[in-house]
Amino acid sequence: MKNHILLGKLLMNAFKILGKAQNEIENDLKNFKFTKELEIDFKNINFKESFKKNFFTLLIISILLESKISKKHIVSYSKIITYLRQIVTSTDNIIDNEDKGLIFIKSLKNKMVSNSLIMLTCQNFLTKECLELSEGKDIAVKKIFDKIYLIAMSESLRDKSQYLEYPTEKYILEKIHSGIGGELLKISLEAPLVIEENKKLKEYSNGIFEIGMALQALDDFFDIEEDEQSGKINLLRSALLYSEKDEKVVREEYLKKISENAYNGFKILEDNEFPINKKEAKKVLKKLFELRGLKEYVSILD
Repeated sequence: MKNHILLGKLLMNAFKILGKAQNEIENDLKNFKFTKELEIDFKNINFKESFKKNFFTLLIISILLESKISKKHIVSYSKIITYLRQIVTSTDNIIDNEDKGLIFIKSLKNKMVSNSLIMLTCQNFLTKECLELSEGKDIAVKKIFDKIYLIAMSESLRDKSQYLEYPTEKYILEKIHSGIGGELLKISLEAPLVIEENKKLKEYSNGIFEIGMALQALDDFFDIEEDEQSGKINLLRSALLYSEKDEKVVREEYLKKISENAYNGFKILEDNEFPINKKEAKKVLKKLFELRGLKEYVSILD
């Protein structure tokens, strides 16, 4: 019960900080002449709505709070996280010809042009925040873009056409999921890891990496048919291909392994005094399963 109360308070404080960061982002965007053409959809009307749409952003902000970093800095880091989210989403939009995200330009109907401009805008503000936090030093910016390159390299390895044989689970986890899963979630902590030199934050980042790996494996379960149609490598497909077991058994074992890996990530947080235990982690995972259309598999988490 104590963990439940403390975690609830942390997430509520994170929600307030995220709201402040979003207000500052809106003010920053007003400096452009085309500001009237911008449409911002932060989905932050109330805590319940934000919890559903921004859970992992709130978790990262909660980790920053628990690491005892100054709230002024955390607001800036929250802005950086938001810009990173949009940069990644805009990149995906260009690849998939979609129009998702938090920031939109109404007058630009060409999705590639619109997403490219949004990416440049977010990159500009991300760099500005990093430089202000680190008193003009650009090491945090370099670290972030090194990670973006790593993530991009991992994404490029998903193209099935470059392989003579379908990659093994080991290869996919080490070469692909480590980038598009673990590092993709962990990148939200890259700036504070460099600037703050906070020992507890380093431990928390290891847990976030493991959770990111589990999330990507879960996405591969949900997206197996879509990935097959688009020619992308998929972890579950590899598990099914190289196993002699019944497909249903492989799928259930796959999801069980995902949940165990996610629990390991949350356990790292718990071991470093973050107020979350297996019971709370289980609630989070159940919600993720439900949001991804895997409600019938929730019993595997028990």
